[in-house]
Amino acid sequence: MRTLSVAVSHNQGTVVLRPHGDVDQDNAPTLTGALEKLEQPCRSLAVDLSQVPFMDSAGLHALLFLERRCRAQGARLILTGVRDQPARLLDLVGLTGHFSIIR
Repeated sequence: MRTLSVAVSHNQGTVVLRPHGDVDQDNAPTLTGALEKLEQPCRSLAVDLSQVPFMDSAGLHALLFLERRCRAQGARLILTGVRDQPARLLDLVGLTGHFSIIR
């Protein structure tokens, strides 16, 4: 099992989560937990997936959790740096159009 780390930064009113590693069944809670640790709600949340080579259904569930949490707080979720395998997975399950994705 490889661990997942998530760096958190702030950029002009946007909170940026930068996971590094696979977002899978073992590690997905680390990604959602990063949002839980924020002290204040954000207006916009960017998840930079450029260092995520692999994502499974638990990773998709984590992204959907983040999106629901953002929507409930009136914030916007943006995915950036989506690599090939996660992009194929999003496309396969029909979620590509569900998320705002900046390539």
